[in-house]
Amino acid sequence: MLIFRNNIYEKKSGPPTAAPKQPIEYHEWFDPFNFFKAVLEEEGGVVNIIKRQQREFWNEDCQKFYPHAHKIGPLPVLDKIRRVLQNGLEDKSTWHSMNTYHFCLLYDICARHAFNYNHDNREERTKIFPELRGEPLHFDLLVKDYFFNTVFLMDEDSFNALSPEEKQKKGFTCPCQFGVVNGLLPTTEEMSLKETRDYPYTIYV
Repeated sequence: MLIFRNNIYEKKSGPPTAAPKQPIEYHEWFDPFNFFKAVLEEEGGVVNIIKRQQREFWNEDCQKFYPHAHKIGPLPVLDKIRRVLQNGLEDKSTWHSMNTYHFCLLYDICARHAFNYNHDNREERTKIFPELRGEPLHFDLLVKDYFFNTVFLMDEDSFNALSPEEKQKKGFTCPCQFGVVNGLLPTTEEMSLKETRDYPYTIYV
């Protein structure tokens, strides 16, 4: 199980059978687990399409498909991180924390899929995520609800100019953020998830 800002594994009550009287917001019926599972699975097909191209075009394709994550490594590295995320998402026995390498790639994948979904017609949207009843998916709200921060969107000069205190104040505390912002290739350990035995969310009583 992957640890996001909010728990994606909490069961929500299903959507009402009657049509909504007012336009719904994405979070009312949105199933975050289903969304992340669907986009990571579908991304495997995207990677296979790129791999069918001549290798000399892979870097150019990665820049288009992964506008931020392409800096951290070539296609095989990105696909390995994707598979790590997919396995962690579906592992219901252990909680896994992600680092900035994981969040950066996931952001690019989710942004593209959300964009494509929102530009489909209502009928096609309903086929992709039936629980949303064809309503738009608000990507900015999704990021706010499930990502701890988006430090990977900064350029290296702006990030490196921040003092440790300024980074802390902005909430830039996710592991490996320096490596991602500065385009460093992740190590095998950095591509892995970190297991935790503690329940990662606050329990209200």
